[in-house]
Amino acid sequence: MPGRKLVSSVFALAAAVAVAQDNTPLGEFVDGFPLDLEKQTRKADYNELFRGGDPSAYFNMRASEFMPTAILPSRPGVMPLGSKPMPEVGKVKAEMTSESKLKGPLTLDEFLQKSDGAQAFLVVHKGNIVYEKYPRMRPADYHLWMSSAKPTASLVIDQLISEGKIDEGAPITKYLTDFKGTDWDGVTTGDVLDMATGMDLEDTSESRFDPDNIARRVYEAEFGFPNETRGVEKLRDVLRSTPKKEEPGLAFEYASGLTQMLVLLAEEVEGERWPQLFDRRVWSKVGAEGVLQIHLTPDGIAAAHGLVSSNLRDFARFGMLYTPSWDKIAVEKVVSDEILDRIRNEVRTHEFVMAGFDGPVFADYLGSDDFIANSRQWDVIWPDGDMWKGGLMTQGLYVSPSRDLVIVYFNVSNDDHSGHRFARPIATSGLFDAKKPAQAPPKSN
Repeated sequence: MPGRKLVSSVFALAAAVAVAQDNTPLGEFVDGFPLDLEKQTRKADYNELFRGGDPSAYFNMRASEFMPTAILPSRPGVMPLGSKPMPEVGKVKAEMTSESKLKGPLTLDEFLQKSDGAQAFLVVHKGNIVYEKYPRMRPADYHLWMSSAKPTASLVIDQLISEGKIDEGAPITKYLTDFKGTDWDGVTTGDVLDMATGMDLEDTSESRFDPDNIARRVYEAEFGFPNETRGVEKLRDVLRSTPKKEEPGLAFEYASGLTQMLVLLAEEVEGERWPQLFDRRVWSKVGAEGVLQIHLTPDGIAAAHGLVSSNLRDFARFGMLYTPSWDKIAVEKVVSDEILDRIRNEVRTHEFVMAGFDGPVFADYLGSDDFIANSRQWDVIWPDGDMWKGGLMTQGLYVSPSRDLVIVYFNVSNDDHSGHRFARPIATSGLFDAKKPAQAPPKSN
């Protein structure tokens, strides 16, 4: 389906916007942005913020200037990462996506040099930085995680499930009682975790630009942008109005609104706002280098589906919570073995993920469909247990628990998603596989 590869994307909003524009090379913004761009971004509408142009670059790195923002400090103090450089990581090659203007295959080093949208790339193995480059941003700069932040929500929900506070097989309306009597009746928390609800709020390049679609209305409500026919709406009201499309469990139907349902669920069960809850349960245990920024809707709901900002190393620290090296960056184990087992082993089928709009999109971004399925807000789980979550404009989080490996990257690119192509080849390159002990030579008689 070549046409689908070009215009239908979980992340790529640019393809649905017909307005062409010349983007300033990101390298020109490394030391800061001009005042005129700040003014342009402040006037930007929904389309302009997310189509990948200059306002997108500004917003990705300055979201706290535009939205109410909760600040989560590094409470234990910095727990530094080690350093064991492996230049060979930069020699790993990948093919480019079909949309790319770059001719591949390219090594990672070549891609970071040539791609106008590539900002930063980091690989951490066993708590040590083995590869780190910042071609178009500074190491301490903050950047949106975009949808790579979605596992922050599923992690908290999984903790509550382990504690017996949530039954994932029960209707979510058991806890969100103001949603009773709506089409959410009968949808379970497990369905929401796996984006298998059958509710009509799926994110597609079409739905995000349809003013009558719930997907579009979710984003407008989060920013306080007026809907064309309904004016300014509140996020909770928009979610309550979601109609049912089909029975749950039939297909993977990606939707940021579902992540927001998990935020509402956690707040209802714990009786506290998401930033305080996430800080108490997760971030207060992490020895981060900087603060974590959680951006909020006008009425104070955390947009945990993607509007979370940090520097790149702290993004990697979140991924490390899922690895054996968690104790090198945290004072307490946050991701239990039980939670990790649910993510990696309680997955649906490959047919399930590919039946939805976005399974084939993930396969195109990654260059292969050799994964099993999505799981609990993670986009892809492979047979070896590795996990990947991508984000709008080509952000990415790759975790390999068995290799004790985390790969994270920042980009501002909606017209070339080749930045996603390197994580899996790096993980499976053999560079991080356990070395078999050398066998002793046979004894001579």
